[in-house]
Order: sequence, then C-alpha cells, then structure tokens
Amino acid sequence: MVDAPELTSMTRHKTVRPLIAAWIFVLALLSAGFVWLTLSPDQASTMAEHNPDHSTEQAAGHSPDPGQSGHDISIASALAPPEGENPENTGHGSVGPDTTVANASPNLSHEAGEQQPTTSSPSGSSISLTKAPIDGLIVMGANGPLPVLGPDSMVAWREYARPAETEENVSGEERPKIAILVTGIGLNSTSSDLAIRRLPGQIDLGFSPYGRQLQSWMDKSRAAGHEGFLMIPAEPLKYPENDPGPHTLLTGASERDNLKKLDWLLSQVTGYVGVVNDMGSKFTASEPDILPILTDLHGRGLMFLDSRSTRFSVAAKLARRISMPRALNNLYIDNIISASEIAKNLATLENTARTYGTALGVARAFPLTIEELEKWARGLEARGIQLVPITAIANRQPIR
Repeated sequence: MVDAPELTSMTRHKTVRPLIAAWIFVLALLSAGFVWLTLSPDQASTMAEHNPDHSTEQAAGHSPDPGQSGHDISIASALAPPEGENPENTGHGSVGPDTTVANASPNLSHEAGEQQPTTSSPSGSSISLTKAPIDGLIVMGANGPLPVLGPDSMVAWREYARPAETEENVSGEERPKIAILVTGIGLNSTSSDLAIRRLPGQIDLGFSPYGRQLQSWMDKSRAAGHEGFLMIPAEPLKYPENDPGPHTLLTGASERDNLKKLDWLLSQVTGYVGVVNDMGSKFTASEPDILPILTDLHGRGLMFLDSRSTRFSVAAKLARRISMPRALNNLYIDNIISASEIAKNLATLENTARTYGTALGVARAFPLTIEELEKWARGLEARGIQLVPITAIANRQPIR
C-alpha cells in the first residue's frame, strides 16, 4: 500500500501528460497556421518584386523565345557596320551608305522575361497592339499570306498602326516628333528579344525576311506595342560584293522577276505596316525598276520607308507621286558603334526635328544601340520632343 500513491502517480502521468502534449501540439499548429496566413501576402509581394517580368509576361500572353538555328543568318546587312559611300548631308541630317555582310553574334536562347523592362519609358509605351493577321487584310498566295486592301477602306498601314496622340508644349504648339526604326529583328534571338522588351513601344522594328519564325517575333513585338516594317533587300552599288540575299530586287531584271521575288518577301510574315529597303543604293536610284515595286506595295495598302542608302534615291519622290504613304530616313544612328557617336547622332536628330517638325532615324539591333536608345528616350519629354511611331509622321517630312 505504501507504493499505491506512486502507482497512482505513474498512472496519472501516463494519461495526463500525453493529453497535455497533444493540446500543445494542436495549439502550435494553429499558431503556425495563423503566422503563415499573416505573412503569405508579404511573401507573394516580395516574389513579385523580385520577378516582375515573369508575371507580366504571363498576363500579357507572351510566348517563349521562338528558337534558334545552329548559326545566325549572316546575310544580315541590318546587323553589319556600313561601308562604301560616305554619308551625305541632305539638309535633313546625314544618311549612311549600304551595309556589308557580317556575321551576327552567337545565338543565345532567352526567355522573353529574363531582364527587367525599363520603367522610365515615355508614357503610354506599354500598350499592346491587335494580333495579326486582321481579317480581310490578307490573302493566301503561293508562298504564304500576302497583304491586300481590306473591306470598307481598310488598309494595313492604318489597321496595324500604333495609335499616337499629338502632344503640345507649354506654349500650345505641337511638339517636334521623332520616329525611330530598329532593323534586323529575327536574325539574332538575343538582340531581337532585347529590342522588343527594352525599347519603348513607340519605336518601330524592322523584320528581316531571312529571319527564323518571324511570326513569333512579330506577335511578341506587337504585344509589346511596336509597329513592324518588313525589310526588302534591294541591289546596292557594289552588288554582288555586297549581297543582301537570294531574293534581292535587281536593276535590269524583268518587272515580272522582281515582283515574283517581292511576293516571296511579303509572304514571310504578316502584321507589318509597311516596308523599308535594305541596302538598295542602286535599285532605289532607278525609277524604271522601283516604280513597279512601289505601285504593287501601294495597291496592298502598305507604307514605304525610304532608308536613303544613297542621296540619289528617288523612292520617296515616286511614292509621293503615286500618293503612297511614305517616310524617309534622315539619319543612320549607329554607323559607328560607340556610345558617344550614337548620342551625338541622336542629338542631331533632335535638331532636325526642331527645324522641320519631324525627323526619322534608322538604327540596328545591337545591344549597345538598344541601351543608348533606351536612355535617350527617357529624357525626350523633358527636352520637348515627342517620340512617335513611324505611321504618325507619314507624308509629313519634306522631300527634296
């Protein structure tokens, strides 16, 4: 009997202490759940801050990188430093010569959200454009979709255009306008992806017909707010030493042959507002050769951008003669690939815009060029300049 209290105590120990432990465990679980619920919104916010691109890409429906070939296409005149003629001063800014064939930098696969987009782009740059094609604006040809005039006066250069508003300065006058075209999209995945994501949506992109999976690049570009131009290779003065590729429009060729090549070129992608000549210092100076091309393009509802690879180009004048929407290049921005030269040329372009009301520059999709354009665009509003898509200055530039 002496041992009875101890036994009772032991029995009580076996039944009571596990019960207490169980309650403690339950309370601990409830406390942990409460703490988790309290902190989980902050954790989600922190994750969003560290990876804004990923969530933005999913919301915008961006597709992954279109993929690579084993080697980049080196027909890339749009990605090669110019050589040949010296740039000429036309009174609207300097324009450069045809470009030479050069190897693009090695392809690197990138997802469309790896780098953070700039948060200092001009206001309204982050709008999405209608996905191409638009019903009624294409017809299937022998090589693929071809642009055509649509019903109810629909034309591609207006329907695929990025909306642009006229901005006024403090004195109530319309601000000078600058448009920029960055060429070579589709030739190099790294550069193409960088241009689409980092540049303000007001900057237009030029697509090489020799790029891979161009429609994927066009879709990504329009989702980011960029208008597109299709690059049309044309004969330079030093052809075939400088060769823009197998579908080059040639002087002296029959109209039928050149139009057949044009048909192939136009079929490589859809959703562009117009075309721009790639090289072409000889072809664009020949009225008999380029006029049938412009007439065909005009009949498809497209705009023409004369890249002015030579001061003897008659393309813009002929486009005006046939009442075709047109623009012309005032200045090659990155003939010399250096930050100081690019900045100097952009300042020259601003002066041209202040003098004539509008200006247009052409650059290539080099990482340095993209970086400098991005920085330059941030300060335009403070300098009283409006960055606009090319369609916003159609028919507004003086042609001499």
